[in-house]
Amino acid sequence: MIMIIDIITKIQYIVNGKLGYISLLNYISLLKIMKVQIMTDTKFGNGKLLAEALKKEFSTEDNVNIADVKDVSPKKIAEDVPDVIILGGAVRMFRGDPKSKKWLSELNKILEKSSKSIQYGTGFLTHALPTDKVQGFAKKYLDKIDNASMIEKSYSELLTARVEGQQGPIFPKEMEKAIVYIKEFMNWMKK
Repeated sequence: MIMIIDIITKIQYIVNGKLGYISLLNYISLLKIMKVQIMTDTKFGNGKLLAEALKKEFSTEDNVNIADVKDVSPKKIAEDVPDVIILGGAVRMFRGDPKSKKWLSELNKILEKSSKSIQYGTGFLTHALPTDKVQGFAKKYLDKIDNASMIEKSYSELLTARVEGQQGPIFPKEMEKAIVYIKEFMNWMKK
């Protein structure tokens, strides 16, 4: 419970029966801390490396977690209700990522039932195809994120990162592109 005592200088709060005070400036800064969930579906580790590079661009005060769709259930993420979801996947054998898309559908159903929502969403795909050949997969993947009714706002672009050969690693220029992408995404969220 939060009771406002003096709006200019401090806010009184009670947590677990203990009385405390916090300055208004500290309270406002706490409001800006985001819970970010980056999900991957990685076979050779490229998605996780990309997720870690994206995580580094968020504020150290933000709570950014990385997990794989094979290891963390949509139910667990729905319980935590992040402010931001970044759904990673891969194009394998000329197929968009069915595991990540299925995982997102399940998350959306759980969130609908609980009347919870995630404020922002975006995604990324790793792939071994030339960039111009992956655009169709990227559009379908982005549409899946955009059509998730419990994601309030989805970013209009999807990050694609090309890997060397089938197993990677990600080309260095693609990692540079990823950093630019996530900075643009974060600026978009501030609007």
